[in-house]
Amino acid sequence: KIIDLLKNELKTFDFEPSFKEQGFIRNTGTAIFLYQFLIYNRTAIRKVAEGLLVEPYIWINVREIEKYYKEITLNTELKTDINFITIGNSVAGLLANPDGLYKNRNKSLDLHVFEEKHIVLVAAELLKQFKEVALPYCLNNATVVMVDKLINTRPTEYKVHVQNDNYRVLKGIIAAKLNNNPNLNELIKAYDKQIIERDMYNAKEEMVRLKSILPMIGTNITV
Repeated sequence: KIIDLLKNELKTFDFEPSFKEQGFIRNTGTAIFLYQFLIYNRTAIRKVAEGLLVEPYIWINVREIEKYYKEITLNTELKTDINFITIGNSVAGLLANPDGLYKNRNKSLDLHVFEEKHIVLVAAELLKQFKEVALPYCLNNATVVMVDKLINTRPTEYKVHVQNDNYRVLKGIIAAKLNNNPNLNELIKAYDKQIIERDMYNAKEEMVRLKSILPMIGTNITV
């Protein structure tokens, strides 16, 4: 119902409805944007009513980065382009951490549906958050340069833009190499240390694979 209510508005921004992904997708050729609605069961304690919580998320796939990540990942569960997420989080999470450091977690916009009439109200708020937060996030950050900045500035800190630490480390290095970041070697050393300290087994194996193709990233040589 929410998708039906929003499809005409979001179509003006080239976002197409996807019931499979529970939201709207835009493919620019160099990036894929997903404005996704995750839905959770909720109970209104005072009314003892069963309902739903709708939480909007915004995800960006930067194709140039994901092209190389696909070559080194050991995660066989990632099958389609939309599974390969470069940056993103819940709208509430992004709003709660404007400096990009992931200090305030488990935030929510508290968009609840306990009655049919609430759906229209929730859809209106989702449209507002799309225009004010999700769309600008996509348009401002869907480049290698911005991913390098968002992930690799203060590399020892957790970032709201990448919830999975394995992704942060590996995609951060790919972005730095593509962006000719002069601190690439220092970043690799910092991330190697984090992998050991945080016991990131999958990242350790994938880092070995990444280092083997690193000289070819950003060149015309096919990996």
